[in-house]
Amino acid sequence: MKEVTKEHHPLYEELCSIIGPEYVSDEEFVRRSYTRAASYGMMARVRGKTPGIAVRPGSTEEISEIVKLANKTRTPVVPKGGGGSISIFPPFYVGTEENILIDTTRINKILEIDEDYMTVTTECGIILSRLSSEVRKKGFHLYTTDVPVHMDTVGGVLSGFIGGGEPSDLATSGVMNRYVLGLKVVLPTGDIIQTGSGPGTNIHQNKVLHREAGTPDMTGMFIGDGGSFGIKTEATFTIRPFPSSYLVGVYDMGTSFENLWKAFSKLVATDPFPYTRLLVFHRQGGTWFMVYIIRGHTDEETGLKEKILGEICVSCGGEPAESRDVMELASSFSARDLSKSVLPKGAAMTYFGEALIPRLRTREYLDDLNSMIDKVSKDLGIVERADFIVPYLRAMTITGVLLYLSRETQKGDRSERLFELMATQFPNLLLEKFGGFTESAQGESALLNASVWSPTYKSYMKTLKKALDPNNILMPDLWGLGL
Repeated sequence: MKEVTKEHHPLYEELCSIIGPEYVSDEEFVRRSYTRAASYGMMARVRGKTPGIAVRPGSTEEISEIVKLANKTRTPVVPKGGGGSISIFPPFYVGTEENILIDTTRINKILEIDEDYMTVTTECGIILSRLSSEVRKKGFHLYTTDVPVHMDTVGGVLSGFIGGGEPSDLATSGVMNRYVLGLKVVLPTGDIIQTGSGPGTNIHQNKVLHREAGTPDMTGMFIGDGGSFGIKTEATFTIRPFPSSYLVGVYDMGTSFENLWKAFSKLVATDPFPYTRLLVFHRQGGTWFMVYIIRGHTDEETGLKEKILGEICVSCGGEPAESRDVMELASSFSARDLSKSVLPKGAAMTYFGEALIPRLRTREYLDDLNSMIDKVSKDLGIVERADFIVPYLRAMTITGVLLYLSRETQKGDRSERLFELMATQFPNLLLEKFGGFTESAQGESALLNASVWSPTYKSYMKTLKKALDPNNILMPDLWGLGL
């Protein structure tokens, strides 16, 4: 019997010569393993686009050589981090069947924790929880994403999420982008650039100590770019002394949204913020709870902030919650963990409609989301729901509904109908009626974001993409620019 010879990807041999055959595979089971993102469970079991070959480089220089090779043959390149995408990934519409998927998780070393300058420099394939843990051991705090901190890589979240990721302290810290001093990036041509004020902008300075000195802020253009402008390989963050004093509590604001909103608005307008984290949580037909966490460097500091917060809540009709409510709601500040206290047996939880909304339209947005859910709740086996609101600094909120779904909804056509509802009705509601924004900067979310760009802005983005990526190989057409 004649032996069948396997046909490899056209660039298989050359890729093996760059990083070694043990880090290159075009086997179907390997390629398929990269098509299941975090969204898979509740996205009607939809996988992403199967790449033509997967590679796992171990350095910035190896990534550069891979990208240069791809330019010679005009083969599309898809960079990938830890697989925590909330959009289908890799996107179906990006590239061809010969896509080179670059798995960045081998570049995962912490290069320096500088306690004097209070910075950390790390390779971008590191998982966020590991980086945060190592920084914490030195007595410092690093702002990283809340969920999924144990899955996302630094490069993945900086590329694929609004503002480079939302820390647990989003209410007062803002997004991760605010703490990035500089990036090392492999451009779509294969060239390597260092952004920030350091060795890239002053050849006599070997540390990245500032972001904008001596240069326009070129770091920002690579944040939330979906990997389309470059592949991030190193990042330098500012870190801060870890706040050791900690308080947590819950106020029962009653069944009146008006009382809740009055207190919420006063708290958001207070300067400095009398809280570190703030979350509104409301089960359908129940009480509106104001959950807070306060961190500080002394007990006196946290106590004073709690006093201010309490006075505002009480003046608006609130009262400290009963211990039973505190135990249920304050055990964790993550919305995912909070769900465990109200989750019916055998059910699962998913976020519905979570998005960035102008603060003054928050209640209207919640009402519209719940009206949308009302039309399908019985048919889809939704057994419970809860509204949540998190302030994003002062002008906007992260708002949505937690859905608790029966076992039957988690499989078959019910799951598909839930996905269809999100895909067909939600975008118009969010983008057009409320002028809001999705949190993801990847996949279909990138297309949604670009769908409401002004003609001038779209033209500007086309110009940038053409200049950086003349052969259009890196995440081609991520934003539907038609290049």
